[in-house]
Amino acid sequence: MKLHLTTLFIALIAGYLGGISSQFFQSAAVDQTRERVNTDVSSPLQIPTGPSTFTLQIAQLQQKIDWLEMQLNEIAQNQTNITANTEVETKISTGKNIRQRRSVAPNKDNLVAAGVNPYVADDILRRISQQEFRRLELQNLIRRNTSSGARQYRNELRELNKNKVTLRSELGDEEYDQYLVVSGKNNRVKVSSVMADSPAELNGVLQDDVILYYDDQKILNSSDIRKATLEGDIGTLTNVEILRDGMRMSLIVPRGTLGVRLEEIQLSPAR
Repeated sequence: MKLHLTTLFIALIAGYLGGISSQFFQSAAVDQTRERVNTDVSSPLQIPTGPSTFTLQIAQLQQKIDWLEMQLNEIAQNQTNITANTEVETKISTGKNIRQRRSVAPNKDNLVAAGVNPYVADDILRRISQQEFRRLELQNLIRRNTSSGARQYRNELRELNKNKVTLRSELGDEEYDQYLVVSGKNNRVKVSSVMADSPAELNGVLQDDVILYYDDQKILNSSDIRKATLEGDIGTLTNVEILRDGMRMSLIVPRGTLGVRLEEIQLSPAR
């Protein structure tokens, strides 16, 4: 959408400038003719005028160009904001409580309260901070360099994001689970509804079941489910461990789309 708006706007600018240029050259030709006439037939009564039409039109043309560039920048910025807002709304709409989970901020006090050694907590937080700084630095370098010069920075940024240092990757699932609860964040997903004729319905998944594991992978948020269902060959069977009415049980389901709507909740890590 942004590309289409930009292309349309550039076309409008080109058309406008073409019209201005045509008028400008016609006016310039008339001015030159008048100047030749005035030069050939000089008069002692001739009074010098102010800035020539040529100079005035150049100034007016530059003002129009500046105004059009400003409008184009505003349109581009507005389109970026609309796209960003749409992405946020899309993410939030996937579950009732997902907005509570976004960006679990690292906090030393909560890490220590979750049972992490203070020195280990300091080391993790420092490495996360160093990586965040390098990410910002690379983004700045990418903007400052040409396409060819920015390639090496893009590659480094891609590798940095691929090997991102996170609390979960450093703590492991069990300690991170405890950290989420201490931080007041959601740490489980509950089935809010089951879709008709879906693998979930056909294999015994019920509303209000809490999904604990999918293919032996601990499920702490709805993103875990989406990632897990994308792995393996569609149709091959795998186990799903759930919590139903306080009791743990295992179900066998085919890999692929499960067919449930999820709600993120908070439960004690012991459950």
